Amino acid sequence: MSVKVLLIENNPQEIELFTNELNKFDSGFLLHSINTKQDISAALAEVQPHVIVCDFLALDLSPSNAVQKILDAAPNLPIIVYSEKLDEEMVVDSLKSGASDYIFKQHPARLGPAILKAIERQRVEEELRQSRERFNTLAKVSTVGIYLATADGFYLYVNDRWSNITGLSSAQAMGEGFLETIHSHDRRRIQTQWRKAVEQGTSFYAEYRIILKNSDDEVWVLSQALPEKMEDGSVIGYVGTITDITERMNSEIQIDQSRKQLRALTVRLQTVREEERTFIAREIHDDLGQALTGLRMDLVWLNKQTIKLDESAQKRLRSMMELIDTTIHKVRKIATDLRPGILDDLGLAAAIEWQGKDFHERTGINFAFQSSIDDVEIDEKRTTAFFRIFQESLTNVVRHAKAKNVSIHLRQEGNNILLTVQDDGKGISQHEINNPRSVGFLGMRERAAVFGGEVSVIGIPSKGTTVLVKIPLSSDLSSTS
Repeated sequence: MSVKVLLIENNPQEIELFTNELNKFDSGFLLHSINTKQDISAALAEVQPHVIVCDFLALDLSPSNAVQKILDAAPNLPIIVYSEKLDEEMVVDSLKSGASDYIFKQHPARLGPAILKAIERQRVEEELRQSRERFNTLAKVSTVGIYLATADGFYLYVNDRWSNITGLSSAQAMGEGFLETIHSHDRRRIQTQWRKAVEQGTSFYAEYRIILKNSDDEVWVLSQALPEKMEDGSVIGYVGTITDITERMNSEIQIDQSRKQLRALTVRLQTVREEERTFIAREIHDDLGQALTGLRMDLVWLNKQTIKLDESAQKRLRSMMELIDTTIHKVRKIATDLRPGILDDLGLAAAIEWQGKDFHERTGINFAFQSSIDDVEIDEKRTTAFFRIFQESLTNVVRHAKAKNVSIHLRQEGNNILLTVQDDGKGISQHEINNPRSVGFLGMRERAAVFGGEVSVIGIPSKGTTVLVKIPLSSDLSSTS
């Protein structure tokens, strides 16, 4: 591509020397010269040069005035001052006025490189100007806040949307101004995250609160930023955005509070139900059971006293005694189902072993139990939670697993008690686990979550299902939080 050069010069000899010097450097230069009497604007329109070279003496002006005169006509073209006068003050005056370079006529060899350099510099500056304009346009219409910051966290730029979100003007945000608006509970965390991102050269991502100065209202923001790096990989700054997420965070807080309240209600209902079960079981066992036992003793006595009665009367008495025996057995079973006394008297391991034997007798499914927590003290509420989860697991085995064997393992790991219920049935599917109608699993998880515990269910097709329950020995109840 040819380089078009417009030379403003009155001296024909200088024009010839200028032409020869350019041709000596590169034949790709196209030179067009004008004298001071010609119209610069007309020459610009005709030639459309890439660069202007001017001897300010030819214009009979000072360096700054000559440069300004040309800039008025061609504001986007590089200008090189070419003069036989070499004066430091003139050089400085020319460059300050907007000239790209100042070349002494006694050093013409600099002309070619200086022209190419000036054109390249002008191209880069124009691209940078356009890039800035695009960025400013984007920042102005953006629906998110945009900021530029140094690696030290000093703000260099914010857009209007950023100011709208934070309540700070651009001037107030500069430097560390924004840091002061971050909620005191979040500030140290954000500073730590920022330093870590800089050290690792990674992106920055954080959610935090800011306090609006005019109203003291809290605003939740999401800040995301990408690093700007040197060639050696070191971070020199960040380009980032902030988004107002106050509405979302408030919704999440409300949902979390609702969950806590619901969990507290669930805990209360479970507690009340267990208390009622214990009370009813005790009343049935103690009052009704004792009454039936007394009645049976009276019938035994009456049977002895009426030994001379006919066979039909004797048969009626024996039938009554058998009915009372059956009723006593059912009463005891009802009381045990409501709340096994062994759970309160001998603890979790003994209750699981007893329940397992009963399970085997009722279903024919083999039951194996292993426990290593004989010396561990578990409070009543956790004991009840474990036992009810265990009972629900056995219910699922009977209803769905089609298993022949069930193995139970109760053990301690650190501060946690772990209960594993494993069968060799068909294996539960992930769809069944996640089914909203699987209220049994939901109830199991809620019982464990009360104590900061968890329940996981894993199914392997044709190999069986494993239920793992983990509950800490000591933790604050979520229901009280």
